[in-house]
Amino acid sequence: MLIDPRHLEQLAVIVDVGTLQNAATKIGTSQPALSRMIRTLEDRIGMQLFERSTRPLTATAIGLELAQQGRAIRTARLRAAEVVDLGARGYFGILKLGAPPFLCKNLMSEAIASFISTRNRVRIDLISDYQVGLMERLYLNQVDIVVGPEKFVEQGNSNLNREPLFRDKNVIVGRKGHPLLTAEGSPAEIYQNAVWVGHSARSTLRADLGDALRQIGISSPIVACQSESAEAVIELLRATDFLTILPHYAIKPDGSDGLTVAKTNIPNQEIEFSAISLKDRVETSLAKEFKAHLKKQILTRYANETG
Repeated sequence: MLIDPRHLEQLAVIVDVGTLQNAATKIGTSQPALSRMIRTLEDRIGMQLFERSTRPLTATAIGLELAQQGRAIRTARLRAAEVVDLGARGYFGILKLGAPPFLCKNLMSEAIASFISTRNRVRIDLISDYQVGLMERLYLNQVDIVVGPEKFVEQGNSNLNREPLFRDKNVIVGRKGHPLLTAEGSPAEIYQNAVWVGHSARSTLRADLGDALRQIGISSPIVACQSESAEAVIELLRATDFLTILPHYAIKPDGSDGLTVAKTNIPNQEIEFSAISLKDRVETSLAKEFKAHLKKQILTRYANETG
């Protein structure tokens, strides 16, 4: 059965905005035209796309699935146009990478800078987001590779490639010179009255914070604030006596960010980071080159830290 891809793109917009009127405005068509499109598509597949008795519009299961395909078609169309446009301007490749905010802020941005510096006419887009958003972008072809913790991938998922990059661990972090970071004694005693910066509800670091503090005997931590922004968390730590849990890579090895890692070792906080991609997507030479470069960059950084 052949379905007009334009109809699927329009369906995706209707599902996303919730009304025919708003969808018509966004697409640049009329509400009656969209109503006719829905009837045509329903007749074509023999199933309803929307529940008839609900306002605003509520998509059926098949409506949601076809809308997802419509989003993918739109992304593919836009990416194809982008590739053609960049090619016309003399670019030889484009790579879209996704990673969590703290990974973007340090390792990824550093690796991209050194990678691009030796390659002319290459374009790399770095998208910062959290687990759900990054994996959705991967499936929609909005990113080529997600760099993140292994726990981003659900157990048993056979649709994804996972290429291990490095191992890290969560650590307690605060401003340089913070008295608690070098204090002697049991962790429960040291951090009993500490004030913490929390992480976004969309971030896996939020659960990591609670788990790490339970590991050291803090069951009811005092959380002063939480932020979606990596920059805001770093600034709060620098400007106050607040503490937080971060992956070790989030801290500059030379101390230039004004932060220090605590002496306290937290059990069971090791994290495996991987390059995650779709199995059915052909990997470009640019993607392979960047992954090799990223591994080399990470090895150099960790060697310098331990050396």
